[in-house]
Amino acid sequence: MKTAMKEIRIGQKMRKVRKNIKGEKIMRKKERSKFKGFEIGLILLLGWLLVLPLAAEKRYEQKFEKTENLSRDGQVIISNVSGDIKVLVWKEDKVKIEAIKRAEASSQSKAKENMDKVEIQVKAEPGLVRIETKYPESKRFFGGDSSVSVDYTLWIPEKASVEAKSVSGDVRVEQPGGQVKANTVSGDVTVIGGKKSIAAKTVSGDVRVEGAEGDCDLGSVSGDVYASRVKGSVEAEVVSGSVRLLEISEAQRVSAKSISGSVEYRGQVYSDGRYQFKSHSGSVTLVLPADSSFELEAEAFSGSVSTEFPIEIIGKISNKEIKGKVNKGGAYIIAKAFSGNVEIRKGS
Repeated sequence: MKTAMKEIRIGQKMRKVRKNIKGEKIMRKKERSKFKGFEIGLILLLGWLLVLPLAAEKRYEQKFEKTENLSRDGQVIISNVSGDIKVLVWKEDKVKIEAIKRAEASSQSKAKENMDKVEIQVKAEPGLVRIETKYPESKRFFGGDSSVSVDYTLWIPEKASVEAKSVSGDVRVEQPGGQVKANTVSGDVTVIGGKKSIAAKTVSGDVRVEGAEGDCDLGSVSGDVYASRVKGSVEAEVVSGSVRLLEISEAQRVSAKSISGSVEYRGQVYSDGRYQFKSHSGSVTLVLPADSSFELEAEAFSGSVSTEFPIEIIGKISNKEIKGKVNKGGAYIIAKAFSGNVEIRKGS
């Protein structure tokens, strides 16, 4: 009897185990099915996200080319709304214009329609070539089913001056022989080389000038200003960003200011020169030749002032303010930081 009861209990346990095993298999199958469904759904979602931009926007491009005569020392004025401007020089007494118009819309026909509403106007007169991008006056054209931009590349005579303006886009000028005025609202401004004066400014972006021989007037509201190997005087001012002036060799006047950012100057100073460096929230660093001779007025309201030059102090000695003369004096240097340090170091 006991043996029979034991066999019954063993049988019941075996049936229960088999039932549990069967149940686990069913659950695993359901979980695999759910996971597989999730995988398929994820793949479809990713595919839809990838295809959607292609389906939503169609592009249309069109090239524009034109050449106009211009005297070797003439002037080129170009204005753009959306797109980059690049200016190069060549030996021809002509202005060569190459442009690419790009449009994006919900359909290719709509993109072409929008592009046709944007005109490139070229007007030539003695000593002047004027290039202008004309958009429709209708406010509905902007911000709706419309996105049209124009990228320009110009070749101008070696000694010609250029004035280039864009609202949204970069401006770049290389090896100009005449005066340069380059401005943009949203974008970077770059000038490489240059025989005469340069005025380069942007609201939101960086300004970069290299190898200029003339005076430079540089500025940015939100961005950095960088100038190197400049022989002329420099005026640089930013609101939110840093100013770096490197290898400045023959400047009689230098003014560098930043509201929120550091100011750095590495270059020479001349006996009759005047040099002013100021930062409201940032450091001021000057690296001058070891044999430099100058008069110094340095001040740090919330920071310290230090110098590697032996200085003949005028007035009181303080780590926040130094007034004095280095060597024989001559050049006049003002270096001030409201919230930051002022440091004057010896260079090679």
